[in-house]
This record gives sequence, structure tokens and C-alpha cells, in this order.
Amino acid sequence: MNRALLIGINKYPGAPLSGCVNDITDMANFLVKNCKFKMQEIRLLTDTRATTKEILARLKWLVTGLKKGDRVLFHYSGHGAQVATRDKKGEIDGKDEVICPVDFDWTDKHMIRDKEFAKIFSTVPKGVEFIWISDSCHSGDLSKDFPKTNFTDKTMLPPADMDWRIQTFKGQTKITADGLAKTASKLNVALISGCQSNQTSADATFNNRANGALTYFLLKELKKSNGLSESLVKVVKNVNKEMDANDFNQNPQLEGSKEVKNKGFMDVCQVKEFYSVN
Repeated sequence: MNRALLIGINKYPGAPLSGCVNDITDMANFLVKNCKFKMQEIRLLTDTRATTKEILARLKWLVTGLKKGDRVLFHYSGHGAQVATRDKKGEIDGKDEVICPVDFDWTDKHMIRDKEFAKIFSTVPKGVEFIWISDSCHSGDLSKDFPKTNFTDKTMLPPADMDWRIQTFKGQTKITADGLAKTASKLNVALISGCQSNQTSADATFNNRANGALTYFLLKELKKSNGLSESLVKVVKNVNKEMDANDFNQNPQLEGSKEVKNKGFMDVCQVKEFYSVN
């Protein structure tokens, strides 16, 4: 079975992006043309429809009934953020990485935390090729360090009170942060993220067309003659080289299941072998 959920959000109130919907339509077309997905196996969710409620409902669809040999892709392109957490006494005790649905407002009801992804994806069994792409930022810093000018970073800047919490967290050395990478490291998935947790991901322009930098260079790599036969480890390594060569100050990361990371992207050969046995 193949299954893909692709979410792209440009129309954030007050913080619009440009390339996120292009990201997921490009990925959807690639899956159909190159990875033997059927259109009915792919669900897209964009802009004003990509609310917290609707994203969570489709994530439930994505993971329901998975079994060994299935191929699954979750691709999110949009804003990301970091939020500080408090314990029962009200003390700041940690930091979560979150993705920002279109109704994101810094409240728990309108964000999806790394902890929620851990719970949702914990049901993914071994033997499923589950790739999770997060073309978003998870940096809490307000500083920006990109040398290019034709981009918007995908960090949702916190209001003053939330930023104070984040800076308070950073001043404490005895507590540790959760994050999407840490979440993926414990699951039967492979996470390709657009940047390190202290960096920002670019919403840029390539040949007069908007795209997220991670998605653009990832698809460029996968479209090479050996792109689908290379392991994800090699693919992400090559994407980093392309980022450096094009002066993007972000380093895509690969975390998660060793079994999935060592496969090719949506490994068609693996699926053929599975179905030939059954």
C-alpha cells in the first residue's frame, strides 16, 4: 500500500510564505511520475484548509492500518517554531519544536508539538518505509543570518512574552529540549528536516518560481539518474552540498530508523519484492 499526506501553507495571517504549496504539488507530481504512486493514494491539504483540526484528522488517516511493506510519506512545508514548556509548578522546564497550522496562535490548541508527533507516529510498525519531510524552521532565535536576499525564512516569530520564555529556557543548563529530530530517533520513521534546530529554513525563489530550499534541492537530487537508488543518508548528504554551493546557511538533517535511512527514497524495488512474495 502507498499513502502520502502533503501539507503546504502559504496564507498565514500576518506572516505569509510563497513556495509551500509549490513544494507539495511538486512532490505529489514526483511521487506519481517516478515512485509509482497513484493520485488517489495522495492527499494534499493547503492554506486555509490546513487547520490544526484538519491536519490531525489526516495524520490519523495516514497511520491507520499500516503493515510491513507499505510506503508512506508525510511532507509538511510551512512555518515552524519553538515553544517553552512549564511544569506543574509553573516553572519553565523544557522546549518543544512545533509545526504551525494556518490557525496557529501560540496556544496549545493551535499547534502540533513534537510530543504529539511522537504519539501519532509511535504506531508505525517496522518494515514500513515511512519518510517524514519537514521543510520548516524550528528556531526560537529572532536573529537571521542568511547571506541571500531572495528568501523569507520559515520561522514564526514569537510575541514578546513567548520569546521571553524561550530566552529563559536557553539560560538554563540543567534542562534538555525535545525536538522533531529527537522524536524521530525513537520511531520507525526517517525524518528529513530543512535545518538544524537552531537554524532557519528558506522560502526562496529559483528560476523565478517560489520553493522551499529543502524541497527544491531534495527533488533536484532525487531526479538524478541514481537519485532513487541512493540511500537517504547519501541523498541528504548531497542536498547539504548543494545548499552550501548555493550559499544557503541551513543544514538539512536526517534522523530516525536506521532501516529506513539506509533505503532509497520510496524504494520501488523493495515494494516489488514484497508484493511478489505475497
